[in-house]
Amino acid sequence: MVSSSTTISVSCASKKSRSPKPQKKITVKVKTQQGGEEDVYKIGYGTHLNKLMQAYCTKRNLDEGTVRFIFGKKQLKPRSTPAQLKMKEGDVIDIVTDQDGA
Repeated sequence: MVSSSTTISVSCASKKSRSPKPQKKITVKVKTQQGGEEDVYKIGYGTHLNKLMQAYCTKRNLDEGTVRFIFGKKQLKPRSTPAQLKMKEGDVIDIVTDQDGA
């Protein structure tokens, strides 16, 4: 099994706040169902998951339209955050790739 770690950083200062507060970060695993390969990502608790999705697709050289990210038996939406989904440290996001069958 191949495992690697990526940190996704985003600067999200609130419009009301003059100085950004450090954002709580969690580590999540992204696992393929085909080969069982696993990547580890550290992401801000309030960061949109599209950052993770883009990073994963870029790293794996995949078209974003062919990959589905699944957490808790539901497909993830790019604008969802770990906080909205109540993710915990070490949670696993499953990857399903759509394959063109002719």
